[in-house]
Amino acid sequence: MTATPTPPFEPRQRSERKIDVGQLFDKLPPSAIEAESAVLGSMILDWRVCGEVVQIIKSPEDFYKPAHAAVYEALLSLYNEVQSIDMVQLTQKLVDKNMLEQVGGVEYLIELFESVPSAVSAGHYARIVREKALVRSLIDASGQLLHQCYNSGDSADDLLAHAGQLIYHIQEKRGITDAHNLHALLEETMAILEAHDGKSVTGLETGFFELDEMTNGLHGGELTIIAARPSMGKAQPLDAKVLTEEGWSEMGELAIGDRLASIDGEASTVTGIYPQGERQVYRMTLSDGRSTECCNEHLWQVSYRGWDRPRVLETSKLREILGKKRYQKRLWVEPFCGRFGSAVALPVDPWLLGCLIGDGTLTGTAVRFSCADGETLSRVQSAIGEHMHLQHAGRYDYRIVQAGGVSRKGLEGWRANPLKSTISELGLWDTHAATKFIPKIYLDASYDQRADLLAGLIDTDGWVERWGSLRFATASKQLARDVVTLIRSLGGSGSYSRKATTYTYRGEKRKGLPAYICNLQHHDAARFVRQADKRERLQAGRQRQRRLNIVSIEPTRIASTQCISVSHPSRLYVTDGYIVTHNTAFMLNMAEHVSTVNKIPVAVFSLEMSKQQLAQRLLCSRSGVDSQKLRKNMLSRDDFGRLQMTVGELAEAPMFIDDTPGLNPVVLRAKAQRLANERHIKAIFVDYLQLMSDPGSNSRQEEVSSISRQIKALARDLEVPVVCLSQLNRQAEQREGHRPRMSDLRESGSIEQDADVVQMVHREDYFHRNDPDYDPDHLAEIIVAKQRNGPTGVVKLQFHGPTTRFNNLASGQGDY
Repeated sequence: MTATPTPPFEPRQRSERKIDVGQLFDKLPPSAIEAESAVLGSMILDWRVCGEVVQIIKSPEDFYKPAHAAVYEALLSLYNEVQSIDMVQLTQKLVDKNMLEQVGGVEYLIELFESVPSAVSAGHYARIVREKALVRSLIDASGQLLHQCYNSGDSADDLLAHAGQLIYHIQEKRGITDAHNLHALLEETMAILEAHDGKSVTGLETGFFELDEMTNGLHGGELTIIAARPSMGKAQPLDAKVLTEEGWSEMGELAIGDRLASIDGEASTVTGIYPQGERQVYRMTLSDGRSTECCNEHLWQVSYRGWDRPRVLETSKLREILGKKRYQKRLWVEPFCGRFGSAVALPVDPWLLGCLIGDGTLTGTAVRFSCADGETLSRVQSAIGEHMHLQHAGRYDYRIVQAGGVSRKGLEGWRANPLKSTISELGLWDTHAATKFIPKIYLDASYDQRADLLAGLIDTDGWVERWGSLRFATASKQLARDVVTLIRSLGGSGSYSRKATTYTYRGEKRKGLPAYICNLQHHDAARFVRQADKRERLQAGRQRQRRLNIVSIEPTRIASTQCISVSHPSRLYVTDGYIVTHNTAFMLNMAEHVSTVNKIPVAVFSLEMSKQQLAQRLLCSRSGVDSQKLRKNMLSRDDFGRLQMTVGELAEAPMFIDDTPGLNPVVLRAKAQRLANERHIKAIFVDYLQLMSDPGSNSRQEEVSSISRQIKALARDLEVPVVCLSQLNRQAEQREGHRPRMSDLRESGSIEQDADVVQMVHREDYFHRNDPDYDPDHLAEIIVAKQRNGPTGVVKLQFHGPTTRFNNLASGQGDY
């Protein structure tokens, strides 16, 4: 019996047309034509029901039949214009709009008028019409979503966000609330008062006594905005280089979530990007010749021998104080640690490549290099492996050749030197003394691989000065630049100088190629020296680390700029020339008190800091341990004991931290709803509003307004207080007294309108942070600028910078 062949499988072709959900189920969209007729007939019969109907049916689009939508629109116009309706007026209005024949003529209007005996049930009919309209909206949204899922190619996260947004807009359309009887409201109010009998604060206590007394705590359904100046505004040109874990990227190419190199090698990511427009930029030059550009407001962490600790100063302040003789060439920035990049499979051992670049001949038919040191020759043999060997070529010259020769048996013929082939692939073959360079893949490699490369260069063409500096000489200007870049990438300092050379040929003195002498310093220079005699000379001297003193700050150009915020606790990142440059506590203190002291479950949504960094900040804030000491692991026995006690306290706190970056209001609502159902959270804290996104908005102001409106709706729906951080713009800095106003809310839109309470944090110390002679008072003012249900005013607190903690003032403290 012959089997019937199975037809080949043919994948179904994806449809390019928009999906009609109604066709999937072979049904017409739901509607209630009779109810629509009854609503219109009631409005014609008795115009007084229009007030009730318009509160239910918000738009003519709620009618399924187009003729009914046109009649409803005409009825609304009459109701708004003359506050009365009759058949004559309605007919004339439709005639004026050229719509009478399209709706069915006078006969159809009479039919509508006679369709109901009474207008008493107009509200009931309107609710039926509205219900069917909402169901059709859901069907339309589902169709849009299906079409987007099949055809757009968007990510799952984008599709989920779009779906949530569609549903949210439909929910907004449902926003119909009935009036409540005053008697029931008064009974509810008395029940709340009895539940809080004896308590002066009826909301959630924040731990700040005077603030709780003024605001009565945090209340369910209310949105509280806490506004303050961020530690930002630090702009660099879009073409400035920023060091990532994989190498250099331009400032303008960065995206939120990109992983950066940091001063101490710890993980750091971009948490925010803020375009600053065109600005005057300045070039800062350091003592070893490296430089970078920044705007006048850019922040730098600098040190001076007369200060007990580094200070963070703006470029404008640095320009000012560098004019004073005592500061000239005596302010310095800390060097980069050099820890970045991942170990990769490099085509040639880095130490061996350093030797070949330093003292090798990379032209001709064979790989050759010169060396008189037996220890170095032994290392070379070990690095090239058992399939290659050194062949003496006279005096101090050696070839690196294949152990079995180039010839092969039979048809195999001969095989090219694999080391020579690899050097060719790196672009180094046929480079002469004046054209050598270091391939980029080696400059972006791991710390240990870069250190081995430098060691190969120093072992061959380098030497050690008696005072501990390393020197390297080359005829290639590009190689000199690359070697200086290499030592800077490792956390050292370096520069090069040009030196004229001469030689004698047949008794005649001639000018030779210029030599470039690299002057290199590093605190651990021994890491880059392997030859015994050079190491001995190094140990006899000092291993020097030149300070990176600021030499000058000069204006250069007008350029488009932006600033970034980074997740590293120090707020430092690495820019051009491996220069280290600079880049919420009040809300977190509130959340800590509610959950730790009152044992009330809270949710913290952090869009700027990671969950580990928030936990570290909480630990330092509550224990009183300096956050810098914790980060650098320089804890005393007392510090460690306090941390252990605090860990026990915080471990019992019902606080739930979500550090999802780029959160949008729809996802926030879903996460908060789940936490409310599963963890019974009673308060939500969001850090911060301007880092949220709301796809589909036409402008940033419209987007922020939509976000604040949705966060307010979240507070109402869950009946919990929502506390949200927001940025203040720079207007306060230009104002005498520096005190912020509500109009300073950045991209405010409807933030002021939606918020029930607006609190602004003002620290005068912040505005004098560039003054080395200023004596800070460590006070903070919490300005309650708006409170829908209470007074406004100012509350004074103490701010402790090392632990980023706000504290209540002792009696009488801070009076002035």
